[in-house]
Amino acid sequence: MRRNRLVLGDNEVVLRRLARSSTGRFRLAYLDPPFNTGRRFGEYDDRQSPEEWAGRMRRAAQLVLPLLAEDGAIALEIDDTELGSLIGTMDEVMGRAQRMSVITVVRSAATGHKARNRGPVNVADYLLIYAKDRARFRPNPLFRPRDDVDPAYSTFLHDPEAPLGRWRFSPLRLEVSLRLGCASARAARAALGRDAFEREVDRFALAHGAHVVRFAQPRYEAISKAARRLVDRSRARPGVVLKLEREGHRPLLVVNGNRILFLEDKLAKVDGETRVVEPLTNVWTDIGFQGIAREGGVRFIRNKKPERLLQRILSMLTDAGDWVLDPFAGSGTTAAVAEKMGRRWVAIERERAVWALAKERLARVARGEDRTGISGAD
Repeated sequence: MRRNRLVLGDNEVVLRRLARSSTGRFRLAYLDPPFNTGRRFGEYDDRQSPEEWAGRMRRAAQLVLPLLAEDGAIALEIDDTELGSLIGTMDEVMGRAQRMSVITVVRSAATGHKARNRGPVNVADYLLIYAKDRARFRPNPLFRPRDDVDPAYSTFLHDPEAPLGRWRFSPLRLEVSLRLGCASARAARAALGRDAFEREVDRFALAHGAHVVRFAQPRYEAISKAARRLVDRSRARPGVVLKLEREGHRPLLVVNGNRILFLEDKLAKVDGETRVVEPLTNVWTDIGFQGIAREGGVRFIRNKKPERLLQRILSMLTDAGDWVLDPFAGSGTTAAVAEKMGRRWVAIERERAVWALAKERLARVARGEDRTGISGAD
């Protein structure tokens, strides 16, 4: 198999056919099945007994597993209707030890009619990540920008290139104030206004990340014996900066028993702008599900996913040129994003009308005519 394919047919039949030629081919299988909501939609019937639904997912996972590369993964999207059932099924098929993450994807807010619910408002989907082989699983590290500078980074280091014995620290806001021609932070706030002064502090910190630090108490029981000895020595020598070299990592720097952490280690270029970034967590609140009706030029009322969501999943679990498998293609979002990101793909859809929508969408993507979604026009 050398080309991308959108296949019309029952995914169990197609997956068995793929097993003849594509064992071990796919770096990622993304499964976004019907959620078994008990409702009938224009595009599909979402009503099965819990036993039937679980059996279908078990068979799908069993058929997908041999198609995965040894360093591959399965990502499954679900809401809370069948979340427990799906985790139990996947633990059984893949092995509990292969469950790498359960990610909460916030898709809406508690507004409108939802706000009148008597219980907690359901605003989330869940993304389950399973590795084929935990020992070979190597996801790409992803980061997300913060809207502000962590206020804990409130100390200015004057001379980071000097010997440790000559390091001098002072409050960050005092340093900014002096550079603004004010004698104190209070004077600077009075002159500029509180909000303007804080923006100036953030701007200065971003421009001088190698000089801006915070102090953090290390978890004593979680660090190495050598690090514990360093911390003990530091506590006995107040004001003295001590260092422990670490292969493959920035040296451990300690003063008064606390680690010295540098803001520059949290900075990255985002769209050409220096921003504070933090590692992606298992709660995703920054991918909007609203306003995606025009994506791909496809109207799909229920269960359509934002291209940005698939972009993040593919960025985390695949590299350019990898094969991606989607046995529940729906409107073709996974294949469209894979095409735009330089991945190769196979997508399967059993409903002819939905397959036709996806086919038109993917044809537009292939011709370079789709400027929606991650292409950046909408």
